[in-house]
Amino acid sequence: MRKWEPTDAEASYAVYFEAVHQGAIDLYDAAQRHAWVPSPIVQEWWLPRLSAARAWVTSDEHGLTGFISLREDGYLDMFFVSSRARGDGTALQLYDKLLEQARASEFVRLTTHASHYLRPFLEKRGWHVMARDVVTRLNVELERFEMELPQTGSQVS
Repeated sequence: MRKWEPTDAEASYAVYFEAVHQGAIDLYDAAQRHAWVPSPIVQEWWLPRLSAARAWVTSDEHGLTGFISLREDGYLDMFFVSSRARGDGTALQLYDKLLEQARASEFVRLTTHASHYLRPFLEKRGWHVMARDVVTRLNVELERFEMELPQTGSQVS
């Protein structure tokens, strides 16, 4: 694992695209997946968004396998793992790095908007759903969940 760098923009976007279009196939229909990530071509918002966060990547001999990003306000912004790395500990490794950084930053809580795919992973680790949220992209509704990792003493657990 290492810090995300601007040179990772294309590879991390490819993980994002693949994770949504292949990994979420059982949870979102084709129209929803297309509305979420309409193109495999890196979008103009990608580099500034990840550059503004603290982000980390994992890789194997074939390239990037996953990434996670944490904003300065304690918001888990992006968390995606390629299908080839699911179930091999990559997600847990990235998540542990996120918690390590959150503790170092002395965040009292973390928040996110989680997909149907991410929600159970986070719930197993103490996160709670605060509200159901529906966003509309390209005239298609996408359900997600506003979640938080509650306060534990003065730092996140």
